[in-house]
Amino acid sequence: MSCTRCQGLMLDEPMIDMAGAYGEMWSCSSRCVNCGHRDDAVIRHHRQAHTRSIGVSLQAVPQETVEMSWEAKFAEPLAA
Repeated sequence: MSCTRCQGLMLDEPMIDMAGAYGEMWSCSSRCVNCGHRDDAVIRHHRQAHTRSIGVSLQAVPQETVEMSWEAKFAEPLAA
């Protein structure tokens, strides 16, 4: 499994929830060895619950073309 942030290696890691509603509860979480990103069932559930689909129409996006000249006064020469 690869990390969604950095594409690094994800390892399964057992975790204990000390403040669970039913007492101590063990769960399994995945953690990235590169960036430390965590992913488990609760995190995935919350992401899905708060995700909204966004529809964008190509007709709604204005299409305008800007012509620029390299000889314009505001253009500075590139650094070496």
